[in-house]
Order: sequence, then C-alpha cells, then structure tokens
Amino acid sequence: MEIVEVPSIHEHPLLPVTRFSREHRECNVCGFFGYIYGGYCCNELECESMFHKECVESLSEIKHTTHPDHPLKLVLNGESSLCSRCEFPFENGYTCSICDFKLDFRCAKGPAPLLFLEKSNLHEHQLEFFVGWLSWKGNKECKECGDRGFHGFRWYGCHQCGTLFHGECAEFFPEAKHTSHPQHTLKQLTFKEAPDYADKKCLLCEEEFDQQHPKIHHCDVCNFSICRTCMKSAPPVRVESPTTHEHQLHLVPRRIDFTCNACGTLGDRSPYFCLQCNFMIHRQCIDLPRVININRHNHRISYTRRLGHGEWKCKICRKKVDGFYRAYTCLKCPSFVVHSLCATRKDVWDMIEREGILEEEEIAPYEMIDANTIKHFSHDHNLQINNDGHGRIQPENIVCEACVFHILSEPFYSCNQCSFILHKKCANHPRKKRHMRNNTPFLLLADSLDASCDLCKQHFTGFRYQSGPYVALDVRCAAILDTLEHGSHQHPLYYYSTFDWKPCSRCRKNGAFLFRCDECDYILDGKCALLPKKVMRNRYDDHLLSLSFGDKNVSGDYWCEACETKVNPKEWFYTCNDCGTILHISCVVGDFSYIMPGSHITTWRVDDVVSNTSICRRVCYMCNSRCKLPSVLKLSDAEVDVYLCSFKCHASLFR
Repeated sequence: MEIVEVPSIHEHPLLPVTRFSREHRECNVCGFFGYIYGGYCCNELECESMFHKECVESLSEIKHTTHPDHPLKLVLNGESSLCSRCEFPFENGYTCSICDFKLDFRCAKGPAPLLFLEKSNLHEHQLEFFVGWLSWKGNKECKECGDRGFHGFRWYGCHQCGTLFHGECAEFFPEAKHTSHPQHTLKQLTFKEAPDYADKKCLLCEEEFDQQHPKIHHCDVCNFSICRTCMKSAPPVRVESPTTHEHQLHLVPRRIDFTCNACGTLGDRSPYFCLQCNFMIHRQCIDLPRVININRHNHRISYTRRLGHGEWKCKICRKKVDGFYRAYTCLKCPSFVVHSLCATRKDVWDMIEREGILEEEEIAPYEMIDANTIKHFSHDHNLQINNDGHGRIQPENIVCEACVFHILSEPFYSCNQCSFILHKKCANHPRKKRHMRNNTPFLLLADSLDASCDLCKQHFTGFRYQSGPYVALDVRCAAILDTLEHGSHQHPLYYYSTFDWKPCSRCRKNGAFLFRCDECDYILDGKCALLPKKVMRNRYDDHLLSLSFGDKNVSGDYWCEACETKVNPKEWFYTCNDCGTILHISCVVGDFSYIMPGSHITTWRVDDVVSNTSICRRVCYMCNSRCKLPSVLKLSDAEVDVYLCSFKCHASLFR
C-alpha cells in the first residue's frame, strides 16, 4: 500500500486511490463539492479527507491565460486572499510574485468564467459575473431555477432589471454537451419541465430527481437524463484500477440490467465494463479496500475474489451472499462473510485501509497477581475475587462501580482497603472494542462522569465506552451484539439505525436506533429492548424481581405494590416469581436508576443524585408524591432540601 507524504496540503499521509466517492464530498484543496472520481484520501481515523488527484499533484508553477505576462506560483494554506478573477476568498491557489494577481484553484483548473454575457436567449440585457449576493440590490433568486443558493455561489446579474442567474444555470443554458453523451446536447430543464416518460433517477449516479434538484439535464432523442452534479463533474469514461481489474474499464452510460462482479448485487444503469472479460462493476465498487475493520466483528476482514460453493449469509444485512462473486471474509472465522457493499458502508467501516498496517495488540483490562487477585486499570489497589456469595443475593448497598447495578448472586472483585467493587464480568470488559453504534472504536473510560447512553438513552455514571467526542455507551449496552434474542418476541431482533424514525412496539415512542424483527413489524427501541431482566429486591419484596412481558390470557387488572394503581396484565411489568408482587416498570426503573447515589449530574446545572431506600420516602417537590424509585435528584443550591423524582419534574421546576 503506497502512502504519500504531502505536509504542505494535509497533516496526515495520503493514500492514492482509484475509487469513487459514494456521496458528495468536498476536495480539501480546491473546495469543489460533488463526486470525486479517484485521487487521494486520508488514511487516518476520523479524518476522511479526500482530494482530487490534480490538486495534490498540482504544479508548483503554472502559466495561465488570464495572466499571460508572469508565471503563477502555488500557495497552500496561506492567508485568505481574494481571487482576482471571481473575487471569491481562498487559501489554496496561485499567486503572482511580481504583481498582485491571484487565482483560486477553481479558476486555475477550469476555464475562467466570462466576465460579461451579452444579450442572449437567457436574458435580454447584458449580464455581469460576480460571487455572492450580499451586496446585490435586486432579487436574490435565480430566475432560471428559482433557487437562492448561498453567498459563495457564482452568479450572473443584470444591473438594469435586478435579475439574477446561477453561474451554472447560465453556463448550461439552454443546452450543453457532456462527455457521457457526446452524440447530442443535453437540455437544461426544471424538475417540473421534465417529460413524464423521463427516468426519475440520474442515469449516472442514481440520485433521485425531486424538488430539491433545481435542474436536470435531458436528451429527448435518447431519453437520457442526468443531475446537475454529474453535469458539472462528469465521471471518467475510462478507468484504470489494477486493484479492481487487470484491464481498462469503460463507462456504459445507459440503462442496462447487470450483476456486479465485485459485490454480486444487481444494477440497472451505467456500469463500468471490460469487453475482453465480460466484467461489469458498479462505479461505487471500483477499488474497494483490501483489508478493513468493521464494527460488527472483532477481527479484520479481507476482500476475497471468490468464496466458492456454499451457503453464505451476510452478517450485516442477513441476505444471501453468492459465493461466485467478491465479498469480505474473516481469516480467523471462516463462516463470517459480508457483502462488499455492506462492509464498506460508512456506518459500518471506519474508512481506514488496513493492508500493510500491523494489527494493534489487545491491552488487558487487568494484571493477574495470583489466582484470586488482580490489579485492574481502573483502581489503585489490588482486588480480591469473592465467590462466597455465589448463589446468594448481596445486600442492597453492594453496587458494581462499572455498571452501577447491584451485586446479585454473581462472583465479584472487591478491594480490602476501600469500598470499590466490580462484577467479575465487568472486570473483564476489554479496554477497546468495536460496536455497531459507531464506525470508530470505543475506548473504556473509568472516570465515572455522568453521561447519556447513546443506545438506551438513559443517564448513567460508572464506566463508559467512548467513541469520538459525542458517542458514549454504558458497559451494559456496549456488551450487546447486533442480534438480540428477546423474551417478548418469538423471532430474533436485529439492530438497525435509520433516519426514518419508527415507533417502538412497546412504548410507541419514535426512535432511530432500534432492534427490529425481519419476520414481522415488531420493533423495540434501545431503552425497552435493554431493560434489565432482573432487578434487586426492594422495600416491596425480599426477592429478585423479574421482567414479565405480559399475560395475554388474564382478564381484569393487576395492582402495583408501589403506586397502588392498576397494572394492565397484557403490558410489560416487573413481578416476583415467589410472592406474586407486581410493579409498573416506571416504578422500578427511573431516570436515575443507572446513576451511583452520591454522584453529581450535569444538565444545564449541577445537582446530586441521592439514595431513596429508607422507610420514609422522599417527596417530589413538583408532583408532590412520595418518590417510589430507589434514587432521586436533590437540588445542590436550595436553602431547604428539594427532591425531584424525574428529569421531567426537574425541567418543569425551571421552566
């Protein structure tokens, strides 16, 4: 894997690639926003910068038709300047060392825009080129497409009548040629002007045409339609990518049904094709990475040209993988197979090519001192294993520092010098792991700061897994895999994230991170799916309470021992299997159930979470009822003791 050091352009080494961006990207040198077809990408975690090939390999000195008298020298990451041609501010571009002439990359790379457009079919008056519209006195909408754009757009404006046109609308009006359709010109149309028979997607990139696309470009002779982005930046008609195929690949810009040789899925338009080998490939499958890490598996996976005979199922989408096409496999786990497109999704892959990079050694969470003693990274003292209580429930105040759950009947480690206690299973949580909630690794932190879990949406203290600055998981949710066997449903539930929020089948609240059944419409959000199956005994019962998913055969109502109101037996509730005690879920698990009593919690202010397990329960200041839950919020700056039972009451108090 060849790495290029270009310190003047980017602080990290760059990897030359021939792959196409799957979405609109911005070149970090010239600022162009659209599809990037090959070039260079940053191979550092969470950077994801992309660069045009010509921008990285820019000549240090050029001659340009707009300034024929002197050569122009390349300046990168310099002070902000105004382009002498378009008057747009830039930091990367070319300057003349003799006079004050400057060009940004866009004006230097492409043909310079005409400063004036004479009377034409576009407009009856002369139009003048300029950038931005803050100083423009007339209408700030493009007359051709009706879109306002933004301040950095290039425009043509008429000073006589105040009419405005995007530079691109003027450039492509009324029709223009395109490299993917050289036989005819493409007419510029609005979405509403497009004929009914025209395709509803761009023939090249498959983007759907809708009201958000101000213009499409159409050939009515061939029924050929493409979007504005592809009109501005045409995909190459020929591609050489040795990592993809040994021969040159040619674009076939037309509707054609095919099976992609790289991913094994069907396509219906514009593949790249090798005539010698009858090889066809999606544009997004060109130059797929060879070795990668994904968030659904602990080991690296490798790009494999052929799986061979067998029944293979993708571990992400759970659909069949055809063994005669390329896919990703794990060398350590032969049954682990993933579709090429599933493995390289942005929410799955960390966007780093791992070929040629040594695999990191796993750091153990603790050091074994002897058979019964460990030195855990989170604590200054040695911890002793305690198996004496195995099978016997521990007192209510024995709480694990990592998960903030009571020690039930599990073995645990304890400190002889202080009150620090860890479940044995919590002591074994890895220092670094991958999880489906984010594409970058999670690091285990033991600072016990309060946070909000990104999966179950509960506030918590204790240990947390952190990925980047914004995504945190409590250790309980971090241990969950993407496949969940749940007692409330007969089929497995699978994790998925969506921008189209769906309601949870239990609480009916909409969510984006859900567990869904492939067989039916059953969905659980993270909070409901990950409710604890067993909870510590409390003042209402001396035994463990178990989560029940309802009894459909019962008529009438149950009675909650905590709030003394009815419980619908067909809904979820907690019950004691020994005594028959029934409690609402909301009377057992509350907003502060995952927070260690005595901790500070930060919202827009700092308050304290305190225990509420005494016989005399605290009274909530807002709802004036005795708090049923074992933890409540206490205001830190009140002159008298003020207790609140939930975040809702806390918000109401300061509304």
